[in-house]
Amino acid sequence: MKRALLTIIFSALCLGMLYAQPKDRDMHEKVKALKVAFITNKLELTSEQSAAFWPVYNEFEKEKRELKKDFMSEYKDKNPTTDDKTAHQYINDNLDYQEKELALKKKYKDKLLKVISATQLAELYRSEQDFKRMLLDELKQRRGSGHRPTR
Repeated sequence: MKRALLTIIFSALCLGMLYAQPKDRDMHEKVKALKVAFITNKLELTSEQSAAFWPVYNEFEKEKRELKKDFMSEYKDKNPTTDDKTAHQYINDNLDYQEKELALKKKYKDKLLKVISATQLAELYRSEQDFKRMLLDELKQRRGSGHRPTR
């Protein structure tokens, strides 16, 4: 119970910091810093684990971003639903992207298991989803209250 309460308080403080200066140009860096703090807290990383974990995780995130960027750039200016031929190509490209992403996750699963436990890795997967959900909820709440996030 105490751990859950601390996590809730920590999350609230992090989100408060995130939106305290909405016009900052380094919003991406702030979100990244909050994610690091959130995951470090959730995984209860020791300082030794943290020193070994973050370089591997950052490498994984970079490769994942590049993979997504490559896929998204292909359809940036195209509507994949304009005709059946384009739709079929989009479906195939999307499935290829998902297969590559899965292969990347499997590759980094083995690397991450060398620096954290299986329990921590499972918690990492959950924490990534929790963090995304928390950011989306905050975004929805801010949009609902008339605040528009700036880029």
